[in-house]
Amino acid sequence: MDIDFVLLINYVIAFITLFSVNFFILLYFKHKDSYLTRPDDSGIRPKVSIVIPAYNEGMYLEQCLQSVLSLDYPKEKLEIIMVDDGSTDDTCKIAKNIAASAEQSGFNFRVFTKENKGKGAALNFGIAKISGEFVATMDADSYLSPNVLLEMLPYFEDKNTMAVTPAVKIAPTRSWLKELQRVEYLMILFSRKILSFVDSVPVTPGPFSLFRSSVFSVVGGFDEKNLVEDQEIALRIQSHNFKIHSSLTAEVYTEPPAGIGELLKQRVRWQRGGVRNYWHYRKMIKPEYGDFGMYFIPMNFIALAAFFTIIGLLLYSFFIAPYYVRYIWVQTLGMNIDLFTFLVIFVVLSTTIFVSVAVKSFKGEKVNPIYILSFVAFYWYLMFGYNILMLIKELRQEAFSW
Repeated sequence: MDIDFVLLINYVIAFITLFSVNFFILLYFKHKDSYLTRPDDSGIRPKVSIVIPAYNEGMYLEQCLQSVLSLDYPKEKLEIIMVDDGSTDDTCKIAKNIAASAEQSGFNFRVFTKENKGKGAALNFGIAKISGEFVATMDADSYLSPNVLLEMLPYFEDKNTMAVTPAVKIAPTRSWLKELQRVEYLMILFSRKILSFVDSVPVTPGPFSLFRSSVFSVVGGFDEKNLVEDQEIALRIQSHNFKIHSSLTAEVYTEPPAGIGELLKQRVRWQRGGVRNYWHYRKMIKPEYGDFGMYFIPMNFIALAAFFTIIGLLLYSFFIAPYYVRYIWVQTLGMNIDLFTFLVIFVVLSTTIFVSVAVKSFKGEKVNPIYILSFVAFYWYLMFGYNILMLIKELRQEAFSW
């Protein structure tokens, strides 16, 4: 019996896609009642240090620092450490002016300037100077909701919890590109929360993540040579079988890239760093690491392999297809409808439902359905771009920076 290997590969990829999408949807419905809840607040207010590394963030820094000073938390229990990593703009001047005013109001606010060595080095520099029982790391282009610490701290009642991630969002805009990123961020939040139910949170986002300070004495500091140090530290915490929780009520807003070029640059860095990190932690593909080791890490490799397989199949079909398909690349409606056609339609519908459920799970977020459909339709092209660029940059071994 002849086997159509191309069709077989297509079915395998479609199955993997459906499996992943339905995995998240089913887990959501299983935990729907507890999806937005958090542990009870004990009322204890431990000392919290906030470390803010910055490099040329003069445009956003004032709003960032004012959001920190507006936290609903006892000021005597806060320690703010701003690390200027050799900025060439007015970042340091702005920080010192705000710090001087804040200290007069009773805040413990210190500003340090150091030689430019990258974000990881700036974070480690600041963490070395903290005195809080908990430490938050915060990007200088992010803004906190006043209740963010009160929403995150209760998760640490579990002594095995070493980090808690917030709900990093993008404020509504009139920009098509930013709205697509807003949908993506909500989908990522949804996915991360679902993954927390199986102890598989893979990243502690830079905009604002809260750590038990003692964890750094166990796992070490941030990897100063890593492209995505916030992911690598999360994987290292997971490798020690500590817990990372995800909060959907601790809202943090961040500034997204405004243009395609800036967006691709960001995503290529994320993808390059992610591939390197998961390859480094492939040793965790063992039962002792639970769902994180046996499901999440392998699925990252499978997804990447599936992507490049699809690219290969597209090129293959282009060169072997008849003339009219080779140049139009779309068959006339009705000419070739078969079981696989219906499977593809089902995959697209499932993906659309997944994204819709993710967005709708945030009751306060109003998103135009057009952006949801646009995200499903156009995200493939963004993914195509940053994966190809990732491959090129990795082959060239290009350096990276802030």
